[in-house]
Order: sequence, then C-alpha cells, then structure tokens
Amino acid sequence: MLRKKTFRTYEEQIDFLRSRGIVIEDEKEAVEALSTYSYYSLVNLNKHLYGGLKERQFIGNPSLLDLQLAHMLNMSFYQVVLKGILYIEASFKTKLAYLISRKYGVMSRDDISDPNNNFLYRGYYIDSHPGSTNVLRSLAGKLRYLQSDKDNDSYSRHFLLSNRQLPPWIFIHDVEFGIAIQWYNILREQDKNEICEQMIWGQTGRKPQEMSIEKAKVFLSDALQILREYRNTIAHGQRVFASEIESSLTEEELFMLLPDGVLTKQEFDDGIGTNDPYACLLSIVMLIHDPILMMSFLTELQSQLNFARMMQSSVSSETKQPSEILGIPPFTMERLIDLSHQRFGDVSRYYFDLNKRAELS
Repeated sequence: MLRKKTFRTYEEQIDFLRSRGIVIEDEKEAVEALSTYSYYSLVNLNKHLYGGLKERQFIGNPSLLDLQLAHMLNMSFYQVVLKGILYIEASFKTKLAYLISRKYGVMSRDDISDPNNNFLYRGYYIDSHPGSTNVLRSLAGKLRYLQSDKDNDSYSRHFLLSNRQLPPWIFIHDVEFGIAIQWYNILREQDKNEICEQMIWGQTGRKPQEMSIEKAKVFLSDALQILREYRNTIAHGQRVFASEIESSLTEEELFMLLPDGVLTKQEFDDGIGTNDPYACLLSIVMLIHDPILMMSFLTELQSQLNFARMMQSSVSSETKQPSEILGIPPFTMERLIDLSHQRFGDVSRYYFDLNKRAELS
C-alpha cells in the first residue's frame, strides 16, 4: 500500500520544521522561502548534511537561512558545471560531425543499407557492435522527424526551409548527447582513435608515443558517460549525489593521463575522482584545450565559492564549508587551477595571479 502524503500549509510546514530541529527566526521570511524554493528543495535535499537521509532530526540545529544558502550554492555552482559540460558536449559533437562529413559525405538516406550518398550507411560502422543497427536506425528516424513538419523549433528547421538535406554538422545539434556518444561508439576503431586523440590532446596536439590509445579511449568513454549523467541530473534541477551516478572513471586509465599533483592514489581509493563531482570536474578540465575557456570556467566556479563564504560570514552562523555542501574535496579549486597551469603555462599563472591580487585589493 502506498504511503499517504500529508498536505501542509506554510504555517504548518514551519511548525514541522521546528519540530525537526530547524531554527526559524522570522516566520514571514520563512513563508517567502518555502513558497520560493519549496519544502522539498530546502529540507529533503539537504538532509544528508545534517545527520543523513534516514534521520528525521537535523543535527546541529541549522537555520532555514542555512538551508537556503546551501540550496542556492548547489544550484549556482552546478549551473556553472553544466555550462562546462555543454562546452565539452559541443566540442565532442563538432569533432564527430567533422569526421563523418569528411570521410562519409554530407548526404543521408532513409535506408541504412544504401551505400550511395549516405553518411548513415551501415558499412561505414562496426557491424559486430550489438547496437550498431539500432543506433543508425535511431539516427535515421531522428533525421526523418526533423525533415517532417512536426518540429518547428529545432535547430535544423531554418536550414531545412531551403534545403531538404541535413549535413552532419547541422544535424548533430539536434542529436541528444547520449545518442551522439552511441554514434561515436559504433565508429570503426581508426575513426574512434582520431576523435579520441582530438578530445584528449586537442585538435592540433599529438598523442605521446608512450601513451596507449586503447586506454585513452577507455578514459574518454568513462568521462563522456559521467558528463552525460551529471548533465541530465543538473539540467533537471536535482541535487547531485555521487551514489546515484552509475558511471565512473577507471583508475589505470585516469592516472595514465592525469598530470602529477591533481589526485593521489589514496584519494582515489577513498572515492575521490571516481564518480563524485570532482570526477565530473576532472572530466571537464581534462578535455578543455582553450586557455580562455579554461580560465573562464574555473573563475566562475571560484566566484560561486567566494560568494558562499561571504554570505556565510555576513548573514549566517553556518560552519559547514562550501566544499562539504557541494560534495567536493576542499582542495578542488587549488588542484584544478594547478592543472590549468600545467596545461597552459605562463598565461594561466599570470591570469590567476592577477585574479588573486584583485581579490585581495
């Protein structure tokens, strides 16, 4: 039998909050908070910070303002993370569409068995892959849908008004991230190698001879799946819990590519950098190859942490560190900025030194 849920007015919610050990200092402000963020977002999504998900009482007597700040920090910080994921998604899709256009053409057909002017021709892909046919049929179905009159708001619609064909570089914008990953997975190995090298070492970079491309592909696959899961969780406005992320980074492949000082084996064994938010952040910064993009992304993350500390010191008695609220290790920004220094050298060091001096002045 389903448990019956009880509706509570805002006043009743305030009484219930107090009964669970949450301090309410101003009832009018509490009503505004509950009507803005919702009881569920403020209370249920912060329970893990004050005793655990299964505990009814909030240990430490946090105020409702503490819960508001935790919720705002989580939403603001992870919106920046989502922006970083979208950067990587766009880069991945661009490289995928470029390879397919260059090697297999710009035309498509409904029949994936037709080799004539058809970048979805099954012969271009791995026949032995168990999902190859289904992925290609899904892509062909997506193309037919976009070419119909059913979707007037798609990215491709304006292009289709003058041309009934969609080249891969236009089509890819309306392909979901998960389907794009599946498309990559059914490529022939030499094609996957090319995209993998570009994603990990940049379009103009080169794979070091001592590096295994097979292990690099494992890392890329892991990283893309983690980013896809975090993307979906954040985009739906949900709290990020590492325990609900199914994908993870594999130790050997991660440490083969990770610069020194960014993560230790002991930290990894403790769960840091596996499928937690730090693993998501590592996946983003390890796939960024533009210094301006890197500095912009890390600056936005740091700004959210600085704002949280300022709000805590000025309007709250909260003693929990922003890193604890977000589920990231306290060394997160220091290590990510160091990774930026190792990748981009003096330009990164100069920028972050300048940024630090500006904060202190």
